[in-house]
Amino acid sequence: MKTIIRSAEPACLAGQPHGQDWYTFMRTQCHGDLRQNLRQEQKGLCCYCESEVEDGDGHVEHMEPRSRNQARTYDYSNLAISCNGGHTEHCGHYKDNKSGRSWDAGRFLPPHDPETVEMFEYLLDGSVQANAKDPRKASYLIEYLGLDCSRLTDRRRAHARNLIDTLGDQPDQALVDWLRQEYLQADGNNRLKQFYSLSKQMLEP
Repeated sequence: MKTIIRSAEPACLAGQPHGQDWYTFMRTQCHGDLRQNLRQEQKGLCCYCESEVEDGDGHVEHMEPRSRNQARTYDYSNLAISCNGGHTEHCGHYKDNKSGRSWDAGRFLPPHDPETVEMFEYLLDGSVQANAKDPRKASYLIEYLGLDCSRLTDRRRAHARNLIDTLGDQPDQALVDWLRQEYLQADGNNRLKQFYSLSKQMLEP
């Protein structure tokens, strides 16, 4: 997970009526403003798997599920943009419906916590594993979010293969600099390319 730097929340969020149903809120202009704000904040990437999430895709994710704590329904610190995970094979919809794991506040670290990014190691075969920093929390997050599912593993492997082929056996510095600009810097629309953390491991080891 790439560390997400929080920006100011949309002013309209604090004014939502107490007890308002989330699906009612989804039909308001404020929901659209919230999505746009979060998408910009995350530079177009899913908060969990770092897939690119296009404007009409993904959903506003409650990191602590609404079913567990309705008081945080409109808590900006609990909100992010998640991809839909294919057929809910990973990320937000997977964790809430199919993971088989329960929400564990003691082991769930959000992508906004700078420590979260240090918990994972992405391998060139597309797999993700817990590093030695906090394997208990990292393993929980991998399982709870489906980050080791075959769909993501295949896509990360293809991404790594593309970078390896582009770099070649003896890449010159100009090529490395170009790849760092291409894969580690946001474009003119403030969007990053998918799998930022894997790219960073390969291009800035």
